[in-house]
Parts: sequence; structure tokens; C-alpha cells
Amino acid sequence: MSGFRKPETPRAQLLLWGKTLDEAVPLDHPVRLFEELLNSTAFSATFAEWELQYDLTAGQPPYHPRHLAGLYLFGMLNKLRSSRQLEAACYNRLDVIWLMHNQHPDHATIAAFVAENGPRLRALYKDVLKVALEAGLATLEHVAYDGTKVGADAGKNSIHTQATLAAQLVALETEVKVAEAEWEANEQREAPLLGDQAPWAPPRTETLPRKLLELKRKQARLAKALKNIEQRQRASTHSEKPKAIAVVTDPDSRVMPSKEGGSRPNYNPQIGVDAQAGIIVAAEVTDAAEDSGRLQPMLDATQAFTQRLPLEISADGNYNTGPNLAALEEKKIAAFMPVDGVLPVALNAEPGGSTSKVFNAAEWAALPKDKEGILTKAAFKYDQARDEYRCPLGQPLTYSGTSHDQKNCGERERRAYVCQVCATCPRARQCCANPVRGRTVKRDQYDEQRERLAARMATGAAQARYELRRETVERVFGFVKHVLGIRRFMHRGKELVEAEWLAICTVVNIKVLLKHWQAVAGVLKGGLARV
Repeated sequence: MSGFRKPETPRAQLLLWGKTLDEAVPLDHPVRLFEELLNSTAFSATFAEWELQYDLTAGQPPYHPRHLAGLYLFGMLNKLRSSRQLEAACYNRLDVIWLMHNQHPDHATIAAFVAENGPRLRALYKDVLKVALEAGLATLEHVAYDGTKVGADAGKNSIHTQATLAAQLVALETEVKVAEAEWEANEQREAPLLGDQAPWAPPRTETLPRKLLELKRKQARLAKALKNIEQRQRASTHSEKPKAIAVVTDPDSRVMPSKEGGSRPNYNPQIGVDAQAGIIVAAEVTDAAEDSGRLQPMLDATQAFTQRLPLEISADGNYNTGPNLAALEEKKIAAFMPVDGVLPVALNAEPGGSTSKVFNAAEWAALPKDKEGILTKAAFKYDQARDEYRCPLGQPLTYSGTSHDQKNCGERERRAYVCQVCATCPRARQCCANPVRGRTVKRDQYDEQRERLAARMATGAAQARYELRRETVERVFGFVKHVLGIRRFMHRGKELVEAEWLAICTVVNIKVLLKHWQAVAGVLKGGLARV
């Protein structure tokens, strides 16, 4: 035998479909478990309530919400996100054809369904999470929190300054007035021909020409962008206000640094991932570029979605702010986060010591210093009983006054402690910029919490708990971006973007449920507990 393999069936040959649609999909195909999950009692109440929004007495019968929701979620699970991709899949992917029972909704129907059903998609997320909790795939013993940047549906060319937006809005208002005057004149000319009292005539607002409608929509976007600039500058607690710029295409998004370099319109979606099996137990979307103020809202979201708080949490250093640490201690939640410049080093200085302590080169090099070689605050030990700090040589830094300032995490009350003998200290130049004035160390109202966290993080066990972040939240972000291919949202406006993010989180959790199907099947067979 020689030569290449010949095609088995000529394209012009007539064929008979020898299988049923059900036989065309293998018994072990993931779509079967996906449909079994979606058809289970876990979602029956949500879909029963969903059905009530449809009018089934007039017009063409609508597609069932279970089918359209299943198409949207299963499509996302297979990197099919756009409505046109999903429409095409209903014709050329056997697993999707099987899932949809050979129904073929068009892209407009699919897009409208997703845009109009954000709250319902939120309910599906809660249903999936409830299954995971009852199957023991989420225990809330340890939850890792983090945020990531995901691109908004807007380009760099849509970023404008406040002055440019104001000028464009003024010019646009003139265009709108001219277009409205033309429309009004045309209406008056045609009124005698059509009759104002005609019962079939639509409301006048529904007869606006397309050009005028588009001008008004653009006018609304510009006005919202200007309003967002003003709100963000008022809400900022930084001494340096944020740049007076906004994104016209999606005013709710914000210009942020991207992981890939540079800045572009982004959102900052947040998640909390349970360490048991990687289930997302909390999710939100914010337009804040920093994570520093998001831990408390994420704890609230965790409690809202699961009805309880985690026993312990891990997060990166961006979440390590005073108010967050105070809230964690108040809620009795153990935290594992990095602490920089807080943990005191082992000092041989005792109260009443002197500068006679001699450090060799290795000992002095071991003391914490900044990039200029100046001792950091971590080299100074606080004596709570005396309310004073001690430098490595044993000299006291005594209280000299209190100041207040604003940070992104809120107001700080800062107590200053100053050393009086720096001018005669041989190490002064490596301790302070001005020995005559003396070294100053400041302490705010949250330093006690930082010191307790730092003492905890000095242990190997705590470092191991902190490393759970890599296996949980960082892994989930990797799955979302590299496996699902989600690096940019497809909707505009914070409300729709948050609904899309919850749908993404739902897909991630469904993936975990399918992976642990034996535990999930037992829960579904036994029936879910009532809330």
C-alpha cells in the first residue's frame, strides 16, 4: 500500500444522519454535567422567579432563560464571549447544539439577554456558591483576597482632560440646540398633514431623529465623565489630587497602570478565594486603582454571599492599612500579610543606656536602612510603659507633639518622638538628616496592630499561610486571564461590568464543581438545605 490517505466521503455525496442529537455527544462530555447542574434543584427557585418577567401570551414564544443563561456561561467556559460567537456556536458546535436543543437565538437576542439580566446572573452566582459550600468545597477557614486590572471597553483615544471635556460639552450643547430646532420646525410643518390627535401616532419623544438621539447620548457621556472627575477629586484623601482626566467611552472606568506596562482605561475587579478548592466566595468591581481600601468591603461581600466571615485571611501588602487591621482584629479574623518597616530588630539597648554600645560592621549592616543608608523606623523599639522609643544605642526618643493628616485609608493621628542627643552621637549621620534637630519617629493609632501582625508574620507557620495566596487567588487570576482569555470587559458602565465579572466568577466556580463532581452530585441528589 502506498500513497496518501484518501478522503472517506466526497463532499457532494448525500448523507443520512445516523444518530440522534443525544448520541452525537459522548456520555463523558463536560456539557452533560454542566446541564445536569443547571437543571438541578439548586437553580429551580432562581429560574422560577426569572420566568415571571416574561409575557407568554403575546408574540413569538421567548427562549427559556435557563437555555440562554446556560449558553452564556458554557460559552464563556469555552472562550466564547461575544454574542456573535455564541450565535455561530449554536450552528457549528455539537456540544452547544446539544445544550440548546438545536435552538438558534440570534446575536441581538443573546446580547439583550445578558445586558438586561445582571441581577439574575448575580443570583446564579449565589446558587453556585451555595452548592460549593454544602459540598464542602468552600469552608471559609482561609480566604485569600486580591485585585487585578482588567481593561474597560474603551481605548486610549477616549481619554480626555477636564478642560477638553468642558469645551466639547459646550460645543455639543450648541449642536443639540440646532438639531432640536430643526426637528421642532419639521414637526410643526408635518403636524397638519398627520394630525396631532391621531390615536395611532407615537409619542413625540419617540420620533426623535437618529442624529439627535446620538448627540444626546454623547452629551450624557460627556456630562457623566465631567461629573466623575469632580467626584473622584472630592473623594480623594491624598494630598495630591488625581489627574483631572476621564474616559468618555466608558466614564465609569478609570485610567490605571496596566500589568503589561503603560496606562489605559481599566477596572479593578476584586475576589476572595477559599483555600479549600479554589471557590470564589466574594467578588466586586471598583474603579479605584489601589487595593488599600478594599479589604473591609470584601469582607462584607463575603458575609453577604456566604452568611459568615472567614476564620483567617491572606492578602498582599496593599491591603495592609491601619483601618483594615483594626477591622480584622475587631472581627477576630487572623490576618497574614507582609509588614514592612514595623517589626523591631533584636536590640541590646536597655532604658537608660548610652552611646557607648559599639557595633561592628556586620551588626550595623544588619540594622534596617533605607536606600540612602539611613536607619528606618524598624530599628527603633517602642516602650509602651514609658511611651517612648529607643534607638539601637539605647537613647530615648521622647514625645514631642501630635499631628493629623489624611491618607487613602483615612485620617491618621500621628504622635512624634524626638531624640535630644543626636548632635553628640557618632552614628548620627546614619540615623538622621539633621543631627542638630534630632531623629524623629512617628507613631499613628494603628501601629499596635501593625506590630502584632509583624510579630505573627515573623514565624514560619505564618509565612506558610501567607503563601496560600499563590495557590488560590493568584491561580484563579491566571485561569481567568490565560485560560479563559479574559483581559478586557465587553460591557460598559460599572453596573454591567460588575454583572459580567460575577458571571466570570460563576464560570470559575462551575469549573471547580465539575472537577469535584462526586461531592457535588451527592449534594444535588440529597437536596439542598433551605436558607
